[in-house]
Amino acid sequence: MESTKIKKRARTIPFGFKQSQDPEYLEPVKEELDALRQAKEYSKTCSLRETASWLHRKTGRYISHVGLRKR
Repeated sequence: MESTKIKKRARTIPFGFKQSQDPEYLEPVKEELDALRQAKEYSKTCSLRETASWLHRKTGRYISHVGLRKR
């Protein structure tokens, strides 16, 4: 199964994606997208700052609380 690619729309690569071989497309990162789904549940009981910090520790990729709110 080939991963689904999405068209790159801005300079910043969103959390859960990485640059593909083709510079016009992004590839999903399964581990980050799974962690983002878990963070959605986690944020129901905790603040966005705590959730963003947890997500950073779990994936190793930084996301701010504002960026998490946008996602």
